[in-house]
Amino acid sequence: MKNKPSILIIDDEICVCSSCDRLFSQAGYMVDTNINPDKGFHQALLNPYDAIILDLKLGDKDGIQLLSDIRMKKPDIPVVIITGYPTPESKRMSKKLGVSDYILKPFNPEEILESVKKITFKELISSIEKTTVHKKADIGSRYYFYHTSWFRSLSDDLVQAGGHLTELSDAGVEYVTMPDVGHIVHRGLPLAEVSLTNKTKRIIPSAVNGKIMAINTKLLEQPYLLEKNVNKINWIAKVQTENLDQDLRLCDTREILFLGKKNIKENDYCKKFTNLGYVTRNINSVEEVLDILAKGEIRVVGINATSFSNQGPEYVKRINLEFPDAKITAFNEPNSLYETQYRRNRLFYYGIDPVSNSEIADVLYCIFDNKKREGSLKTDRLSFLPNSISKIQVMNRFNKKVTLFAFNDVLQNNEGIGYLLINELLGQAYPVEVAHTREKKLLTDLEEIQKITNEKGKSDRIIILQTKDMGKIPGCIEKDVQEYTDRDSASKLLINIMIQPESTLKEEVEFDYQTTIALKDIIKSEMISE
Repeated sequence: MKNKPSILIIDDEICVCSSCDRLFSQAGYMVDTNINPDKGFHQALLNPYDAIILDLKLGDKDGIQLLSDIRMKKPDIPVVIITGYPTPESKRMSKKLGVSDYILKPFNPEEILESVKKITFKELISSIEKTTVHKKADIGSRYYFYHTSWFRSLSDDLVQAGGHLTELSDAGVEYVTMPDVGHIVHRGLPLAEVSLTNKTKRIIPSAVNGKIMAINTKLLEQPYLLEKNVNKINWIAKVQTENLDQDLRLCDTREILFLGKKNIKENDYCKKFTNLGYVTRNINSVEEVLDILAKGEIRVVGINATSFSNQGPEYVKRINLEFPDAKITAFNEPNSLYETQYRRNRLFYYGIDPVSNSEIADVLYCIFDNKKREGSLKTDRLSFLPNSISKIQVMNRFNKKVTLFAFNDVLQNNEGIGYLLINELLGQAYPVEVAHTREKKLLTDLEEIQKITNEKGKSDRIIILQTKDMGKIPGCIEKDVQEYTDRDSASKLLINIMIQPESTLKEEVEFDYQTTIALKDIIKSEMISE
C-alpha cells in the first residue's frame, strides 16, 4: 500500500488550493491540486486518490455536475464538498450523491483536516481488511486488471502477468517481442510488443512494477495463442513485484452476473468469461440478479436470451428500471423472434451466436475500461514558440527545487509527454518555468554538460531525460539514480531516465496512449516527490 494517503483538491481559487496544500502536506498527505475543473476531473479518473475535496462554484462549471460525473466513473471515492454559497438544493444533491462532508467557507483548518482524516482512516482500514482477505482467501485464484493488462499472484511477491488483445478485427498475430529476463518493468509501460498481420503493432502494458523472472517461451513459438485471449495459456511473463499490496490497490477484479438457466450453453459462456479472468456468477432468476445489484458491488449483467424466450426482454426492462447504471449484454441465437424487443431496451451490447472469445473480450474491455482515452494528447502548435522543451524547473510541495533537462527532442510543447506534463503541473498550481529550443539538444554537447554541472549547486534534484537505443521495446525505460553532495554537504539526487524510442530514424518521439500517460506519470512523480 501507499505510505501516505493521497488527496485531490479541485478549487478555482489558487489561495484555497495553496492553503489546503500546505495544511495537508504538513499533516503527512500526498496532495494534488487543480484550479481547472475539467483537468481536475481527468486527474481524478487517472489517479487512485483516497479522497477528493471539491468546491461547488468553479467559474462556469457547476460543482454538483462535476461531482455527478466523478460518481459515474468512480462511485466509491470519498468526496468532501467546500462552498461559500450553500443552498438547500446543493445540500440535498450532495447528500444524494454520497458526499462524506459538506463544509462551509471560510472553514477552520482543523475542521477540514479532521473531516479528511476520518475519511482516509476508514479507507485505510478498509484497504487493509480487503488486502488481508485477499491474501488469506483467493488472491491466487483471481485476476487483477489494469486497463487491458492483468496479473495473478503465484506465491509471495511473484505474479504471472499478461494482457488482452482487443479490437483486432481480421488481423492476426505474426510475432511477439518479449522482455528479457532480469528486465525491470513499470506499470503502464510495455511488457510486450505484438506485431500483427496487417503490419501494425500493439503494446501490452505491464500491470505491475517489478523484475522479469521468466517469460512464456511458448508465445515465441506459437504467437497466435495471444488471439485466443485465454489467460492461462497466453501469459507474458512471471514478475517479482516491488510491492504486491500496492499492485492490489491500483488494480481491480472484475465481476459479472450471468442470467440464464444452468445448462451447457451457460457453462460455455461462463467458461469464456472465466478464461478472460472475469469472476462470473451464474444466476437463474432475475430476482436474485436484482438482489445482488442492490448491494452495489456488481454492475455488469450478461443474459442468455435463448433461456427465457419472451420473458427475457421483460427481465432486461426490470433491471434497467431499477438499476439504470447497470451494463447489460444479451446473447441470442440468429434470427430470434425476440431480437427487436431486446434491442428496444437499453442494452450495452447484443451478441448473436456463435460468439467468439475475441468478441467477448472486446465487449468486456469497453464495459470495464472506463479510462480508455480521457483527454487529448496534443493541442494546436503556437507558430511563434519553439516546440521542443529543453528544460523544466519546478518548486515542489516539499520545498525542493527540481530541474529537468530534456534531450533528443523527447519533450514537445504541444503534444505527447511534454504537453501532458506541463499542463498537469500548471493545473496543480506548481510554480513552473519552461525553456524552449529550436535546436535539438544532445547530452554529448559540452555546453549542455556544463549547464548540468552549474545547476548541481542550485537545484535539490536534477533529472536528465533522454531517448536512447537500448534494444528494448519502444517506451521501456532504464533509470539510474546517483546521490551527490554540494559545497554545503547537502545530499542531492541526479536521476537519469532513458526512454527507448520507437525508431532512432524518426524525428518525433511518440508512443501509444497508455505508454505516453505512464511515462508522464513516472517523470512527474520524480519531480514532485519528497
